[in-house]
Amino acid sequence: MEPFSFKKLRFFRSEESRTKKTKNNAHIPDPDEKTNLVQRLLGHHHIFLVIFALAIAYLASYVPSKSLPEWEIGAIAPADVVIPEDLTVEDEETIQTRRQEAEDREPPVYSLNSNPFLSVRNKIREFFKSGRALIADPPDSKRQSEFIETSSETYYIELTPQILRNLIKLEFSPTLEESLITLISGVMDRGIIIDKSLYTHSEQELGFILIRGAGAESKQFPSTVLDKEDAKTILTNKINLLEPPDEEKSVLTALSHVFLTANVDFNADETAIRREGARRSVETTYYTIKKGKVLIRKGDEMTADILRDIRDYNQNLSAQPSWLINFTGSLILFSLLLYGLLYYLQTGRDPEVALNRFTLMCTILIISLLLFKLSDSLSSLFSQNSSLTFFSYAESYRYAFPVQMGALLITFLVGVHLALFAVIFISILFGFLFNSELLMIFTLVGGFAAILGVRLLGKPTRTPVLRAGILIIAPVNVAAITAFHLLQGGISSWQPFLSEIFMGILGGVTSSALAFLLLPVLENMFGIMTPAKLVELANSDLPIFRKMAMEAPGSYHHSLVVSSLAEAAAEAVDLDPMLVKAGALYHDIGKIKRPEYFIENRTRNFDMHRDLKPSMSSLVIINHVKEGVEQATKLHLPKRVKDIIAQHHGNSLVRYFFEKAKEEYDPEMQTVGEESYRYPGPRPRTKEAALVMLADSVEAASRSLRKPTKANLKRLNSEIFNSNQQDGQLDESRFSLSELKIMANAFLSSLDTIYHPRVEYPGFEFEKKRAKQAAPHKNNDRNP
Repeated sequence: MEPFSFKKLRFFRSEESRTKKTKNNAHIPDPDEKTNLVQRLLGHHHIFLVIFALAIAYLASYVPSKSLPEWEIGAIAPADVVIPEDLTVEDEETIQTRRQEAEDREPPVYSLNSNPFLSVRNKIREFFKSGRALIADPPDSKRQSEFIETSSETYYIELTPQILRNLIKLEFSPTLEESLITLISGVMDRGIIIDKSLYTHSEQELGFILIRGAGAESKQFPSTVLDKEDAKTILTNKINLLEPPDEEKSVLTALSHVFLTANVDFNADETAIRREGARRSVETTYYTIKKGKVLIRKGDEMTADILRDIRDYNQNLSAQPSWLINFTGSLILFSLLLYGLLYYLQTGRDPEVALNRFTLMCTILIISLLLFKLSDSLSSLFSQNSSLTFFSYAESYRYAFPVQMGALLITFLVGVHLALFAVIFISILFGFLFNSELLMIFTLVGGFAAILGVRLLGKPTRTPVLRAGILIIAPVNVAAITAFHLLQGGISSWQPFLSEIFMGILGGVTSSALAFLLLPVLENMFGIMTPAKLVELANSDLPIFRKMAMEAPGSYHHSLVVSSLAEAAAEAVDLDPMLVKAGALYHDIGKIKRPEYFIENRTRNFDMHRDLKPSMSSLVIINHVKEGVEQATKLHLPKRVKDIIAQHHGNSLVRYFFEKAKEEYDPEMQTVGEESYRYPGPRPRTKEAALVMLADSVEAASRSLRKPTKANLKRLNSEIFNSNQQDGQLDESRFSLSELKIMANAFLSSLDTIYHPRVEYPGFEFEKKRAKQAAPHKNNDRNP
């Protein structure tokens, strides 16, 4: 087909046209100007942010359970006592037992003191010095006795007269002095305890730590450390191996036994420090009192163990942060998250659309949160009352929660980008609610699988939501649960694992089933037109279309042709063909109320407008738009379809009756103004509405052609497009010139297909039959 061109298209309207347009638009009220204070407040996005943040924080925050009654031991319980919430408490008894065991395993600490040897060495040197002073003059017996007494008082040693005589004989030799110091030093370096009977701190079983100076310590046992008797024996043996004469050996033996001193002492302070450290190194042990556990039944006797559990529960309950603190923290967290979401939605979007999407996502979050709470209650009930072990694992039920429902809904309703936000939000919410990182990851992975499922399976109908849950989400849930077990060291028990697998599959199916049920509800609540919704709206078997086909058959056929024209043009300019088709099918439903006033519905020659004034006829024609909007409201049609109905004539002129009025009224007596002969508008504000308006005009005008040749159809298209452009009807639709050319070519192609002549029927001469001459009827509405 040759390219379409607008040879007569004028881009600059005359002053008269602009004046008329201004006058015609002056009476059109803007519905937004009539909003009251409450509506303006509700239109403020941050009001919704606060409302939803409060709601989500309230539902997600922890509410303390009621404390349990504490009856005396031996009392008869007047009612069952059931744990209302899972509670993890410290196992004080186990902790104390383990701490005592750790303390008992810690060996005592002894210190090897160097001061005793230094003291012994000094005594030896002073003793030999005083001895050499004694022999400076030959000592008599009196002086020897005085020396023995002085040694006892000064050095705390007991000398026998024989040892002293041997020392005098040896002249208190410095060599003997050094030999004595060396012998005692060698033995004391090993460590000497006074008596092994002093080992009273489990040294026999545990050994002990011997500290030798700063930072040097070793593990010892009683057999490796000497007492004084052992040390004396060792000294005696060493001295006997020496070469000196017997007199010298006897002196060394006697003096070494006298000067020998214990140098290993029990270090009580260090032992206490280390044993306290051992107690502190014991990790805190917890045990969980499971939700729903019956501590005591009505009529049973209260025991010490039951009372202990009740007191542990109440004490831990009182230690929990108050509900207000949790609520405040939740409110701050979710306010920040929702503000980020709102800011993203407002970027590059119409404020009304942004608010609609924000409200939708918050509504789905609240629905998900309520379902999580309900599912948690049901899972506790089922797990406690199940007679099969397979269904008694309460934790496995959480994999059956509908955590992927929100991702399925958002993906199907508004697309992938917002669905990613929804997945992140629901994952945080689920993990926050049950304090589990694994559940958060599980929800995140399942949400991505839900998005992928809807994208892969398509969206012409709602059934892909169900198929996504079975074919994609359930297998991904199984894979995620298996991965969790492998990362935690493998599958330790098959029965809990298989229970979780079953619940994961059930979770995918449950999520898709709930999403399938909620989709039409959310579509109607938020006016979202999904492909499935548009397919339903375009169903010709709907009651409204059957009624239209019966009561206004001409308008019905006109709507079918307009929808065909508009759909083809929409595909050519990359608009939503299903939305355009639905809008075109419904654009004239207002004619059902008075079908006989529209020429396409006349079945006889009687003209309903014959006895009406042009102004009244114009009013009847114009009112079909208002009545169509009212009918659309009753049918609960989406807003965008209602907008197409309201805007499909814009504020154009009902030219036939306007020209007729100018012919009937005396121009010198009355002035006929266009205001009474124009539609109330508004002009098309979307490309889809403008496309339906042009298709409506072109189809209606094509019926006035006596010879619908291709040239005439092409000229008709050009005039219709030019007229609407000059009248300002396309100003708010933002169509480009290239798009208008493409649409005009699409209209021309469709109309040429409809009106092209067929081959003659052999044996018939239809053209020679005499037809009754009838006065040509002009279309009483340029675009009815």
